[in-house]
Amino acid sequence: MSRSLRCWLPVILLVLLILSVYAGTPRMLISQLLASAPTTASQEDPLTVNELKKLVQQAALSGDAASLAEVLRTIGKMPGREPAAAVLSSASSLSRGPDDIYWFLLQGVAGFKGPDAFTEMGEFVVRYRSKPISRDLLNSLRKCKSKYVNRVIRRVLADCPADMQLMAVDIAAEVPVRRTVDILLPVLARENLKDRGGKKPETALKLAIISALEALTKQTFGNSLINWQGWWANAREQGLKVIRDEADDYTPTTGLARPLDPVRARQFLGLEQMPAGSVLVIKGPTAANGNDTNFDHIEHLLQRIRIPHEVVEKGELENPSFRLDGVAAIFVNCTQIHKFCQSPGHTAGAYTGKRLHRCEGPAPHDTVQFKMKQEAIEKLVKFVERGGYLFTEDWGLVEILEIGFSKFLRSGTALEGGDVGVRPERGMTAHPLLRGVFVPPVDISALRRKYYEDEDDDEDLEEYDPSVEDDPGDVDVDRGKTAVGEGDATSIEEIGDPDIRLVQHRWKIDKESPALDIRSKKVLVLIDSQELEIACGEGAVAVTFPLKKGRVVHVLSHFGKQTSSDNEATIENLLVNFLLQVRIRSTPKRQ
Repeated sequence: MSRSLRCWLPVILLVLLILSVYAGTPRMLISQLLASAPTTASQEDPLTVNELKKLVQQAALSGDAASLAEVLRTIGKMPGREPAAAVLSSASSLSRGPDDIYWFLLQGVAGFKGPDAFTEMGEFVVRYRSKPISRDLLNSLRKCKSKYVNRVIRRVLADCPADMQLMAVDIAAEVPVRRTVDILLPVLARENLKDRGGKKPETALKLAIISALEALTKQTFGNSLINWQGWWANAREQGLKVIRDEADDYTPTTGLARPLDPVRARQFLGLEQMPAGSVLVIKGPTAANGNDTNFDHIEHLLQRIRIPHEVVEKGELENPSFRLDGVAAIFVNCTQIHKFCQSPGHTAGAYTGKRLHRCEGPAPHDTVQFKMKQEAIEKLVKFVERGGYLFTEDWGLVEILEIGFSKFLRSGTALEGGDVGVRPERGMTAHPLLRGVFVPPVDISALRRKYYEDEDDDEDLEEYDPSVEDDPGDVDVDRGKTAVGEGDATSIEEIGDPDIRLVQHRWKIDKESPALDIRSKKVLVLIDSQELEIACGEGAVAVTFPLKKGRVVHVLSHFGKQTSSDNEATIENLLVNFLLQVRIRSTPKRQ
């Protein structure tokens, strides 16, 4: 295998040379690579991880995404663990480097298809389980549909913390091969013991595994471990193709911009049964001249995805008799909070700032200001302290948070607005609020067809052997049936082309949106932007912080202002995760 690796070095250099001529890659890069390459006399020696790492790093430093992508595609077809180790080592060394390169390297290695690459990724994740990069690698693997990803899943479920195990189950739910079920059932048995016969609440991991099993098998045995184990013992030899084909293939629609992953899709269904009045939207009024004072309408999204909710205006919340009994989550629309004329018939003139125009009508002017009063803000603070969840956006930072929650957040620079690239904060991809947010869309129907286009699927009838990495009867995404086990060697020709694709997310920020001035270490940055940080010194786009028994989430944008399905799905998934967290917590006490 080492000689085969050595043979790939001229190919890498040739790729970079071509790119230097036709794609504008600096020629200095090529000369550096040639200078760093081993001599001809030493070509019998194995190409080491450090040598591969140097190739990857210098391609990354060229600043040319196409060059880096081609290098990743080339080494991704090499056998063995060294190529994956080189990419992961390069990403790990970028603790303070550019975000684009960091995420590109992780998404690139997640697209490798050789079985040994997944062994390396699995052991890397376990070895660095206390580091942010381990969680970010798992997040990148969410787009991976290879049966070999079970090598990572198995190791994570055995040796990693609970948050990473939940991420592994999310990956497993979309890999419909027998080995996935084989791996999940023993972990379900382990988690089942923690219930102590129903004396303790079921763990989040147990519930996630049940959702994953239902997605993989299309069976509904609920929380019964005995039923799952007994059924699988008899049904395993049929293979998932037969099992799934015989099951009802009904997939409910959610109204979201992007379909949810299987685990959260099943959790999402429970949101429709949330008690009436448990979700509240606070909006601004309609002015006397008919103008809508809301810059966004979160209630429209909740209606589209069929989440039961109630809508009230700010004035109702300010009424001392208005109580928040039974409310678990509150969303506050971004609204006009500055003084303006609402006289009917008056026309708007030149723009004066604060999203307002000069009133051109004659005197007198009916000047109003629909800004939340102190009494209402104090009511929201008590709501959060007693266990409520509060979601605000954009000018809600000025209107609510820097008044009632000023020790956590205050408003910063008024931004010019525009379109900025966003990324998850490194290591935060395991946070419950970011599940599925930075994952590329997947055509589940097309994926299912690719998995089962081979009629010989699951022909191996042997029982699950945990000492063997892969099930020879499982079908790989691209090539059909394979027979790769723990000790099998895989030639270069058997490894498919890596899937190298950088998933980019953009975030629309309105003019005069306030940047976030973070005042407490308790504030966690979920999503940030290097472009925004360069512009104003603070790159936070979405943050969260706890307050006693409750939690606050704030985003620097509006739901309705995201212009593509991917961008809209980013903020929609954040909202769905927020609601899922509300649902799994206990009902809040009466105010």
